[in-house]
Amino acid sequence: MYLHKIDHPLNFSFIKNGEERFDFIIHDLGSDLHRLEVRSRLWGDSFSQAGLRHDLFQHDKSDSLLSLKEGGELLLNYRGIRAFKSKRTESFGVCGNKWIFCFDPDPATLFYGMGEKNNGFEKSGIKTKFWNTDVWADFAADDIENGTTDPMYLSVPYILIKSNEHCLGILIDNPFPVFMNLGSKETVARQQDAEGERDFYFGSTGGKPVVYFILGKTMDEVTCKLQKLCGTTPLPPLWALGHHQSRWGYQSFRDLDDLKRKFRKYKIPNDGLWLDIGYMDGFRIFTFNDDHFSDPEKEIREIQKSGMHVVPILDPGVKLDPGYPVYDDGVKEDIFCKNSEGKDYVGFVWPGASVFPDFSTEAGRRWWMKKVYELAGTGISGVWLDMNDPATGSGVLDEMRFNRGQHAHETNHNQYALGMQMASMEGLVKRNPHLRPFLLSRSGFIGTGRYSAVWTGDNVSNYHHLRQSIPMALNLSLSGIPFNGPDVPGFGGDASSELMRAWYKAAFLFPFLRNHCAGGKNQEPWAFGKKTREVVAHYISLRYKFLPYIYNLFIEQEEAGRPVLRPMVYEFDHKGSSALAKIDDQIMIGSSIMQAPLLYEGQTERNVMLPACAWFSPSAGWLKGDRKLTVRETGKSTPVFIREGAVIPMQTGERYSNENDLSDIELHLFLNRKTDDTYNYTYSFDDGGKTYGNKVRSRHGRPVSFCTHRKKKNRLWRLYN
Repeated sequence: MYLHKIDHPLNFSFIKNGEERFDFIIHDLGSDLHRLEVRSRLWGDSFSQAGLRHDLFQHDKSDSLLSLKEGGELLLNYRGIRAFKSKRTESFGVCGNKWIFCFDPDPATLFYGMGEKNNGFEKSGIKTKFWNTDVWADFAADDIENGTTDPMYLSVPYILIKSNEHCLGILIDNPFPVFMNLGSKETVARQQDAEGERDFYFGSTGGKPVVYFILGKTMDEVTCKLQKLCGTTPLPPLWALGHHQSRWGYQSFRDLDDLKRKFRKYKIPNDGLWLDIGYMDGFRIFTFNDDHFSDPEKEIREIQKSGMHVVPILDPGVKLDPGYPVYDDGVKEDIFCKNSEGKDYVGFVWPGASVFPDFSTEAGRRWWMKKVYELAGTGISGVWLDMNDPATGSGVLDEMRFNRGQHAHETNHNQYALGMQMASMEGLVKRNPHLRPFLLSRSGFIGTGRYSAVWTGDNVSNYHHLRQSIPMALNLSLSGIPFNGPDVPGFGGDASSELMRAWYKAAFLFPFLRNHCAGGKNQEPWAFGKKTREVVAHYISLRYKFLPYIYNLFIEQEEAGRPVLRPMVYEFDHKGSSALAKIDDQIMIGSSIMQAPLLYEGQTERNVMLPACAWFSPSAGWLKGDRKLTVRETGKSTPVFIREGAVIPMQTGERYSNENDLSDIELHLFLNRKTDDTYNYTYSFDDGGKTYGNKVRSRHGRPVSFCTHRKKKNRLWRLYN
């Protein structure tokens, strides 16, 4: 598999509409969502397990038309405007089992999305492949530490195309390696550009072509439709939105108990305590090492009594070890992936020679579900799914076949993690049907957001990775994976005190916040001295203060499909703020809070673009928008701005523990002008996921009446004017 090279249109034969070998099927699914399928004996049925929801869009008529002309040209018209046009004579082509679509974008077109990519925010000029990798095993150390590693752990073959008049999402529902070129020049030995025009195309090395075209006036409209098509993320348990502490090396009850005591000692809120692979018996999954846990169920429940939650790691690799009950049971049930000889495929991960469950089959998923069900009986609150790219160490992947050896590796590689997520979720729910489940996964595919949060893999403790974390999180959010975040303050290497503070200032309101490292220097909040501990504790406490706001954003995501993290262009593109189109170091948390963190070593000031409305700064008060200004930070501060008209629900008082009560909140109102208007705000809450399936209840949904010249005190709300 060439990770950095993709196919080129010059090697393809282009097809005209009506050729007997190919049948082009176009479905208008409603709501300006169109599905194009190309049927041929070359590909047979689709292998995708994404489970996309076509039925959700039929109630609204489309204002668009997708059509295929006689010469093979594909046209998409939207409200009288041409929204997409393939090349006239070179639209759809094949080369063996490979296929390709070539198109001509408007010169002003901008590109976003692509899921998990660290090649920048706006994607013009990008050439890429979608193939889940084990990054640290597949790329050179310098590329990992200071460069770009593409492709990464998770594949969502999706682009969001923004023009002046509309937005268009293109989703390729194909688990085979998909490739895209958005205007990259061809090169010779990476030394010079080859002659020729810049090309725009997408395609795959195999598998049935199934492409969705999603139209809307704004990025918000298209993103909500994409999220509903793929499945919105179910509202997570409240504790999953808190702070999490992990480390490669946490392996025992003693480790967890020590962490619990130190978080209490320093009065730092925390919810998740994570166990890495050392808790197992010789890295055998679904086991505990007796030296680390004498009574796993009793000891885990002891931790849980403190209000903190234990989350153990699970890899898919099962040690090839006759006599090991999990291995023996998998052999008996015949659920492991096969090679070309019909034998169980063997790769090499932490326990050594290992075999791998075949999640492409119902039997394989059912077997894994039962094992997770048994593990959940120890009292754990969630599961951390790692190495599910799938990683096989030095073993080649080609011989890892699926569906009892009948299907080649490419058919299921990119969705291997998805099957693992589906089975793991079912196991948690069956064990605790009244508790809201939680999964975190390294890899994924289209539809992963329905089952699991995602962290962005093994990053490095440096400023390069700190800067990369923002555009990567934003594009994941635009691609149907809203519950995501990086390891803070970086997994590999050692963070300095300054970097530790910078990471927490930048990431304290990300959808997922976990401190995790590879086992070098300690990186817990108290490991860098009093100054850094106080800064880190302050931002963790602020996160807990803002939990009602974050929780309501996740409710909005589940119901409407809006992401929690949003780029500036997402919130303000409909106002013609073209200057915001490529900003990748400012972020919106929901529609009300903007962050502009400092991302360079030694940096004490930066420029911030304020969109065209008034903004409230906790340090500077009200500021006029539609301008650029220079902001400075002190050792404890970071640039945060609240949008005019915002209503922010917060927990009361200072937060020194993870004891949360979503029914006891303050409403912070941000108004920059005198008004006698009546404002309505509905605050939604429930018990935080302690009763799974409990319908979200509403409080404070009555009209809240106020105006800026009234100074009447109110215990429910606080006014900033």
